[in-house]
Amino acid sequence: MGKTVFLILIGLAFTLPVKAQKKLYTNSDFYGTWYLHNYELEDDIYIFKKEKSSNNKEEKLNIIVTLLELGKCRVNYDLTSGFCGNETFKDYSWSFDKDLGIINIYHSKEWLKEFKEQSPEDFKDFGLPEKYNSMELKIVTLQSGEIGLEILDWE
Repeated sequence: MGKTVFLILIGLAFTLPVKAQKKLYTNSDFYGTWYLHNYELEDDIYIFKKEKSSNNKEEKLNIIVTLLELGKCRVNYDLTSGFCGNETFKDYSWSFDKDLGIINIYHSKEWLKEFKEQSPEDFKDFGLPEKYNSMELKIVTLQSGEIGLEILDWE
């Protein structure tokens, strides 16, 4: 009997930490400004983190994403090299898919919304999207243990 209890306790000791390692994120975990932390143009890898890196201040590519409450979002596609002028913030919306660990930044055309409300059957028949994706971000763990957001897709 003592051996059985001992084996069960050992099994629990190993099982609980493994299950506890998978963090469940909520929208509020992502509120704030995310700075482009690291990018590799050759491999097409772009990763954001919440704090601006000191080594990123003079980079030619500077994308800033601010995730706000109520699904609002601002994105700054600032190419400080002068290709696109100065900061160009654009307003978007965002949502978080907890199951996939994906943040979707999108913009919706107002006329699509009106069309759907006024003619739902026609809207469905045309197969129009309700939103146009602008950026899709995946949650990643950085070497420092912090969370980062890696761009999976963007327009």
